[in-house]
Amino acid sequence: MHSSETTSMMLREPDTGLGSAPRPRAETRRVPMVELDFLDAEDEPTGRPEADADIDLRQLRHHTKNALQRIMGIVAQAPGLLETPQGAHIARQLERRIQLSAAISDALFGLTRAPASMTDRLRSLCGNLVELLADPTQVIQVGVSVRGECPIALRDTVVRIAHELVGNAVKHGMRRRSRGRITVRVRCDADGHTRLTVTDDGNGFHGKPRFGEGLNVAQTLADQLGGVMTLRCDGHTVATLDLPPPIATH
Repeated sequence: MHSSETTSMMLREPDTGLGSAPRPRAETRRVPMVELDFLDAEDEPTGRPEADADIDLRQLRHHTKNALQRIMGIVAQAPGLLETPQGAHIARQLERRIQLSAAISDALFGLTRAPASMTDRLRSLCGNLVELLADPTQVIQVGVSVRGECPIALRDTVVRIAHELVGNAVKHGMRRRSRGRITVRVRCDADGHTRLTVTDDGNGFHGKPRFGEGLNVAQTLADQLGGVMTLRCDGHTVATLDLPPPIATH
């Protein structure tokens, strides 16, 4: 049985294929023109025929990398923008938000590079999502634990629902709080039953929880696979997703 856990307060740069060169001191800092290859190493063709969907995804990755590279290049070359502290701050914030968004999209869909392992996808997703959504003055710890082998047919759904539940915890549970903790656990039984639990020590809720767009998306994803999603508050807010073993196909 595989087990992995990490807790992070200060997150490293997301590995998105949009990496930047080391920056100089703040007063002369520049947003670099990023170097993006057409393909990542893990995306290199193997010589076997590709399904149409694989080719579509490769082209989408190529397009997305080129678009993000161009946006960051435009910022770097904007006349006068980087000559003032305010302009340089905006440029750095824009670059950082692009990096975080790309990392989250990679964890969800493999937007600019092929998806990593389940544990690494969740670590990247949760850590970068918290950094993207949290207020700069907040300190929010993130813990991720994966136990067992998640069935391939369930992985994308688990990651996508985790995205909505963690985002909900940051935006609502941690609203106006200076510190907090979010814990994400995935447990996969030998028979394929999978449970995702997202717990936060934020503000909680009273009565019946309100389902906004994020929770409605999560509920729809769960319904598609016959899953059950529950929310409860008992000092901590606990969101749980239970997915049955995937139906075998022949």
